[in-house]
Amino acid sequence: MTDQTPIPPWYKQFWPWFLIALPMTAVIASMVTINLAITDTDGLVKDDYYKEGLAVNADTARKKMAESLGVQAYIIIVFETGAVNVEMNDAPIGTHEEMTLKMIHPTRAHNDINITLKAKDEKTFTGKIDASLLAGNWWVRLSPSNDSWYIQNRLLVPNNNQVWLQ
Repeated sequence: MTDQTPIPPWYKQFWPWFLIALPMTAVIASMVTINLAITDTDGLVKDDYYKEGLAVNADTARKKMAESLGVQAYIIIVFETGAVNVEMNDAPIGTHEEMTLKMIHPTRAHNDINITLKAKDEKTFTGKIDASLLAGNWWVRLSPSNDSWYIQNRLLVPNNNQVWLQ
């Protein structure tokens, strides 16, 4: 006579659950992806892409103006207090009472911040960031109040609090 051990039902065995788990993870991952696609905005897609494309030429002209003037600036941001200090070089930019510092998030336009900097003296400007910056790479763009030129560079928040614009 042979001694047979009883076979447990399928739901008590490992392999059926393992084989069910593989496609189930794909279903759950696709549901998460669909949820992200529906709830998150498309930050990189512009409605007026044609107008944006035409504005590139004007944008390049302003950048070349700063390049021809030799404008450079050193910016220090104190994240704890939000203080912003800008030291300009000796480029012939004239006298300005105010400058505009734009903190541009690369993918989320609703997080962009415009900071008005007041002149402390001819080459030094100060201001304050009222909002907190998300961690990541930001474009830092400095321009005068008449927007005739601009200089920009990237800033890695919160690892760096200083950036050299040229």
